[in-house]
Amino acid sequence: MTRTTLSPRTINAYNRFAKEIAAINFIRREKPSGALGSSTVATCNKLVAAANRLFKPEPDMPRFLRIDPTTPMTQADLRLLTARLTAAALDFEERYAHLSGTTARLIDRSGLPSPHRH
Repeated sequence: MTRTTLSPRTINAYNRFAKEIAAINFIRREKPSGALGSSTVATCNKLVAAANRLFKPEPDMPRFLRIDPTTPMTQADLRLLTARLTAAALDFEERYAHLSGTTARLIDRSGLPSPHRH
């Protein structure tokens, strides 16, 4: 369902969020091994906070829990989190016609950053 337009501030916040999701998806495709470092966990927590702020006015959008920095985060955890965040971003785009395709433009079919970014 398409809804009314968003404020320029919300659009800018969404565009920043979509770019960060694209970057995480790119890194995830490199298939690094082992537990994730504290900086990756901090980045994920920033994405979770951004997603919760963006989606707060939408009662049927998912909410994301902050990752405990003292608990090791695995590659599987990262894949699950990025899949959920990407799915939520695509759902959010479908609600607002002027956002349609933002995430798709940033990530091509292979999951890599698109060379046709705007």
